[in-house]
Amino acid sequence: MDKPPFTQQTTLVWLVAICFLVALAPQTSLAQALPVWSAEDRAKLSKGELIAGAGLLVDDSAASELPEVAPDPEVPSLPPEEPEPVYDPEVIPEEFLSAYFSATPKTYLIDPQQLLSRQEAMDREGFLEYHAADSAVDIRLYLFDAEQKIPAGYTLQALAEERYANSNLTAVVFCFLGNPSRNMLAFGGKGADSLDSEEVRKMLEVSILKAMEKSEPAGQVEAFVVQLSIKLYWMERAIAKEQVAQGNTMGVTTEAEKKSQAETPAATGAFTEIKPYLPYIVIGGSGVTVSCVALAAAIFLWRRSRKYHFPVLEIPRRLGADYGAGVGAVIAFHNKQGSPSSQRDQVPDYLTRM
Repeated sequence: MDKPPFTQQTTLVWLVAICFLVALAPQTSLAQALPVWSAEDRAKLSKGELIAGAGLLVDDSAASELPEVAPDPEVPSLPPEEPEPVYDPEVIPEEFLSAYFSATPKTYLIDPQQLLSRQEAMDREGFLEYHAADSAVDIRLYLFDAEQKIPAGYTLQALAEERYANSNLTAVVFCFLGNPSRNMLAFGGKGADSLDSEEVRKMLEVSILKAMEKSEPAGQVEAFVVQLSIKLYWMERAIAKEQVAQGNTMGVTTEAEKKSQAETPAATGAFTEIKPYLPYIVIGGSGVTVSCVALAAAIFLWRRSRKYHFPVLEIPRRLGADYGAGVGAVIAFHNKQGSPSSQRDQVPDYLTRM
């Protein structure tokens, strides 16, 4: 079947429709204006919080006509998410302040923030326990982060005086992990007031320089503690010598003195009675000992220098005969005071008579 040809009426209908559409187009573009970007929208777009073109797909009038859905009371509502606190490297969290400053530590390493790994903390604690067993001056090591600042209400000196007032001499250290130049040292306990501040300062400086030779934070802590332990050993020996010289006790005793005190039995009543006379007994015993030694030496020297004299026997010449045989040797000692060696070359009498 052939298609009907276009007529003039059909062409006219198409022209009217096209003119009608062209007339309506400007009104439609004026009714809906193009969107304009604001500064806030541009910021959200750069952060990825806003999807470009999403507003064109939603009809504002249709969205406004949507009914509001009431929340279901049976469905539990989620609590609002609390914003994460901003980490400040210079601030110590409040939950750790009591562990640092309000409680008496039971360990030698105080690290409530767990800045060291488990193995590193066990190694440092083991060395501090070894030092405490070998020395009368303990070390209490408080560990902080590199840039953390001590709160204004807390000081190292106050902590050492309050927490360790009734203990033996104790070295209290504030150690900043990764920044040993900020380390601080103070002493508390018996005898802390009599220590020379200049010596304490030199001890701290030498330990800091030793720690700064290491690059790893854990190695810096180890080097600092080892050097401080060595310095405390020499300080302890100096204090012991001073106590012996002055007869003054500061509550610090060396390990050898502790062992000797433990091995010495308690004084009995008899010893207490003779104690005032002990110096005289010691002096008298020493004099008797010296006298015995001198007497033994004199006897030994006298016995070495003794001279023995043989008796002179009166024997008749030629055993009673008129003359001798003329042969053989003749021994004669004319001087009984002289030695035989000085008379052995004498000429026999029978030769002088020939």
